[in-house]
Amino acid sequence: MINTIQLKEFKGIEKIAFDDLGRVNMIVGGNNTGKTSVLEALTLLFGSQQQITDLPKTFRQRTQRDDWKSFWPLLARKEDFSLLSITSDLIKVESGLNTNNRKSLFRSKADHDFDHRDPMVTIDSDTNGSVRVSKHFDVAKLSILSTSQPDPLVTSNLFNEIAPLNPDNEAKLQDLLRQSIEPRLRRLRYAKPKGAQDHLVYVDLGNGPMIPFTQMGQAFARALHIYCEIFALQPDILLVDEIENGLYYGGLEDFWKGLIAVLEDQNVQLFATTHSRECMEAACKANQDGKTTLRYLRLDRKTKDPDMIVGTVFDDTTMNAALEAGREMR
Repeated sequence: MINTIQLKEFKGIEKIAFDDLGRVNMIVGGNNTGKTSVLEALTLLFGSQQQITDLPKTFRQRTQRDDWKSFWPLLARKEDFSLLSITSDLIKVESGLNTNNRKSLFRSKADHDFDHRDPMVTIDSDTNGSVRVSKHFDVAKLSILSTSQPDPLVTSNLFNEIAPLNPDNEAKLQDLLRQSIEPRLRRLRYAKPKGAQDHLVYVDLGNGPMIPFTQMGQAFARALHIYCEIFALQPDILLVDEIENGLYYGGLEDFWKGLIAVLEDQNVQLFATTHSRECMEAACKANQDGKTTLRYLRLDRKTKDPDMIVGTVFDDTTMNAALEAGREMR
């Protein structure tokens, strides 16, 4: 797990630092305070070549033709790449010029100097603009879930990676969905019925033929994909944008109980944004026994200086006190 992260001159953030990170890190704050920017920074730190290539469209609406102009040059605050840096206790990203005098981002282990001969991202400032993402080393495996629901075939294929080879994890996944989303669930099966074109995950509710999971509602699909992502891909770090999407507030505590147990069992660190007070409270209540280290990373704009964003970390003890006092912590 990473314990610290610091952003300098990154997008709209001049400087923020989060220390004493936990197993579960919920990123909260008002609109346009940089919550999604923190997920993008983590992607630059730990993402694969493909994840970094896809970054302009991962969390934000983009058109392919405008990826260069509307994303890459704007990574640096006020487009000044000379001061941009993202650091953690494991790895760091800094900007500089490569041998062709083009803007580049370089990634290295936290205790090593940068090798400027092998930039991670090269940003060419010619007439049309272009970006090249190079293959580079990884220190942690990253999984990313945006606000968009993944293609059902992606979810189904991930489930199929779990089921044949690890029946214990398949049973865990079914138990989690049964306890947090659908108590009628008996079993899940990866199948292609006669006349169907694709394999999908089918759900047995015990009252008739099994039905495709796509007919179970957004909450079931969201939870199923999160669990499949963890069990099948076994990431070290999981990023989830607006984690409460599609989940009914009354079931959030059960959802968090199951998710916290899986994160501990599979040794995964979570960073998730949320706008929901109910989601924050549910996570806190689900962790009453202190099973995991839960942190809230709050971003605020200073009242007297709106250009300045301040980052604060507080734990579930502080959150419990705020709930008892009726204080707003979003």
